[in-house]
Amino acid sequence: MTTIKFFKKAMVGTAAVATIFALAGCGKQSASSSDTSSSSTSSSVRSSESKASKAYRTANKLIQNHDYEGAYEQLSQLNDHNAQTEALADDLQSYMDAQKAYENGDYDGAKNNLKSQKSTSPAMRNAYADLQSKVSSAQGSTSSQASSSTNNGKQTNKQSSSTSAATQQSSSAANQAASAATSDNVVQQFANKMGFSGSQGYQIMPTGKTGNVYKFEVRQNNSDNTVASLIGIYQYNSQTGAVTKIA
Repeated sequence: MTTIKFFKKAMVGTAAVATIFALAGCGKQSASSSDTSSSSTSSSVRSSESKASKAYRTANKLIQNHDYEGAYEQLSQLNDHNAQTEALADDLQSYMDAQKAYENGDYDGAKNNLKSQKSTSPAMRNAYADLQSKVSSAQGSTSSQASSSTNNGKQTNKQSSSTSAATQQSSSAANQAASAATSDNVVQQFANKMGFSGSQGYQIMPTGKTGNVYKFEVRQNNSDNTVASLIGIYQYNSQTGAVTKIA
């Protein structure tokens, strides 16, 4: 009887010890699982940061080589961006838009795209500065050309006006001289020969004289005397009475 009781106690003790070891094993497994999960998360973060940093460095090298599209493509392939790669991608997009506007002659548009830089990339900053300088130079050149063209236009117009005025003065002086050298009798003879009666609105203006040959410009007024239309320019030989229409 005593032997049976002892055996039962031994069995209970053994079961208790087994339970303790089992619980300890579960605790270790749980801790191990937690450590593995934490390590995996940390590794994932480090991997993501490493890819972004690598893409950022590669993009900067491409920018230094003026391969802006290649740099933008490098950053576009990232699944997880950090603040640096996002800012640099935005700067590259603005730069390429500005470059396109500059090439199309839209200097104001180019200037607006280069107003601010988001990233701290030295290569991008240099690229911005170079393009801004080109835009400013192009704007200055365009402004100078426009100013020069305007001034040249004014000068040409002034010269043209001066030439026109001189021509008019010369023509007026010649007409006055021709008129003074042409007697009313000669004008009347020409008018009678051609049928240019003053009552019909004809105007006869002497414009030249060489010996006995006179040049006349003939115009005719409209019904309300507001417009004098050119009828023709004639040469009249007062000695022979011959008339030739030359225009």
